[in-house]
Amino acid sequence: MNRFFSNIWTKRVASLLGPLYCACILQFAYYSIFYEMYVRSAVQTCLLVSAVSVIALIVMLYSRRQLLTKLTSLVLLPGMLLPILLYFGQWEVLIPPLVVALAIFFFSGLGETAKTVWGTVFLLLYLLGSLVYFLMTSLFAPSTVTTVVQTGNSPSGMYRHTVTETVDSSDGSTKVTVETNALDKDMGLVLFRIKGLSRDVMVERPLNQNITLEWKTESRADITAQISGISDDLTVTLSDAQMDLLGLPAYQVTYEDGRGGMLMQADYHAVVVPLSDADREFFKIDDTELKLDEMSSRALTHMGITVDDLRTMKLSSLSDAQLARLGIPVQGDVLYCNGKVVFRYYIAILEEYFDISKQDLGLT
Repeated sequence: MNRFFSNIWTKRVASLLGPLYCACILQFAYYSIFYEMYVRSAVQTCLLVSAVSVIALIVMLYSRRQLLTKLTSLVLLPGMLLPILLYFGQWEVLIPPLVVALAIFFFSGLGETAKTVWGTVFLLLYLLGSLVYFLMTSLFAPSTVTTVVQTGNSPSGMYRHTVTETVDSSDGSTKVTVETNALDKDMGLVLFRIKGLSRDVMVERPLNQNITLEWKTESRADITAQISGISDDLTVTLSDAQMDLLGLPAYQVTYEDGRGGMLMQADYHAVVVPLSDADREFFKIDDTELKLDEMSSRALTHMGITVDDLRTMKLSSLSDAQLARLGIPVQGDVLYCNGKVVFRYYIAILEEYFDISKQDLGLT
C-alpha cells in the first residue's frame, strides 16, 4: 500500500483533480459576474462545499510537487477574487474554497522565492481589486432608496416580475420589471439567477402604491388579433438568425450599374467590394477591397451602393405558421398592470428581449 501511494504515477493521476477543482472555481467566478446567488440552505450548502473542498485539498497536498498541482495553486487565489467581491457576505460558500486556495498555495511544491513573489502579486491584486470595486460601487451608487415591494412568477414559470418603489428628492417612482427564469442555473441547494437581462415594462412617476398585477395565459392567435386591432402598420425588426429561420432574404443590395438583388444574411455578410485607385485615394486607405457590411453610409454613397434592410416588416405580414417557426408557442404568459397589458411573451420572443447576447456586465 505504501508503494502505491509513493508511486510517482499515482501522484500524477491524483494531480488531475487540481485542474478539475480549479475549473469549478473559475466557473464560480464566471457565475459571480452574470448571476445572482441565492443559497437555499446555508448549513447544508456549507457542509457540501466543505466536504468537496477538504477532499480536493487532501488530494492536492498529496500531489503538491506535481506540475498540475503547482499551476493550480497559482490560479485558485486570483480565481476567488471576483466571487469574494460580488458575493461578499455569503461565507458559507466562499470560506471553504478560499481556505483551500490559501492552503495549497503555501504548502504546494513551489519554491520559497516563487511563493514570496506570487504571494506579493496576489496580495496587491486583492488590495487593488477591492479598492477599484468599492470605488466603482460608491461612485455609481444611486442617491435614491429603492425597495422591492412585490415579486412573482408567471403561470408557466418562464418569467418573473418585480415591483420596486424608489424614493428620491421629487415624488418617487414605481417600476415593474420582467425577467426570464429560463436562463437560471438551479443547483438544488443554490440557485444562480441570471442578471443584466431585466426588462422595464412599466415606470410610473410619481410613486404609485396602488399597483395591481395579474398574469394571464393567452393564445398566439388571440394576441395577433389584439395587435392587429391596434394597427395593421405595426412593425417588427427581426434578427439575421430569425430571417434564416423563415428562409427569407435579409437585405437587398443595388449597385450603381443596376446589378444586385435580395440576399440571405450569410451571403450579405460575405460580400466584399473591390476598390479602384480612385476609391482608395478617396477613402485614404491602402486596402484593395472592403466588406460591404462594414461600409459607412458615406462609403456606400460614394460607391453608388444602396442597401435596404428587409428585416423590418409589418407584424401583420407574418403568418401564424411563420410565428410558430420563430419559436412563439401556441400560448404563453401575458402580464396586466391595473388592467393594461404591459408584457406579452409573444413580443418578448419576437423582439428577443432575453437574448443572452444582450446581457449587461454585472460587476456593480
